[in-house]
Amino acid sequence: MTYRRKWFWTCLTISLTVLSLIVSGLFAGGVAAAVPIAGIGGFSIEADRIVITDFKLLPKVGPTSEKKAVPQVATQMDAKIRGLRLYKDLHMPGQGKVRILVTASGEVISKGMVLDMSKLTGDHDFKKLTIKEKTSNDFRQKFGMDAPDLVLTNPKMRGHYLFNNSISLPGMKLELKKLD
Repeated sequence: MTYRRKWFWTCLTISLTVLSLIVSGLFAGGVAAAVPIAGIGGFSIEADRIVITDFKLLPKVGPTSEKKAVPQVATQMDAKIRGLRLYKDLHMPGQGKVRILVTASGEVISKGMVLDMSKLTGDHDFKKLTIKEKTSNDFRQKFGMDAPDLVLTNPKMRGHYLFNNSISLPGMKLELKKLD
């Protein structure tokens, strides 16, 4: 019984801490998350469908918890997300692996999203996609993509930084799951 009590208080403490950080971010006018995983770091974002407007992408190099400089892309967009699953797997000493999972049951609406990522897979449908290349000494200025409309079906992303000017999370659920 001691093991369960210890596990309960550990999970409750972590959950309340994460929830207070999210609420503090909402009151500050935005929500930011930068949560790394093993390897090069990062957190995972999956969804059934994401409808994006005002999409912009630029190359960058950014830090993670595992490395000081990892090639990434910086994206800016507004988005409507169905079937959101944002999670991070952590190794907790003495506990094994634990997954922190955030889900939303309704359509998530995000305005002013900035997402730095190193991986994106899924089906993409662009409208008026523009890819630009230009001469510059700054690698971030050499390449860029933008599109007024983009639809991602079953996307899977490895993110390293996430910021939203505003976001609605209807039916939000925060869960801690033991994986091992």
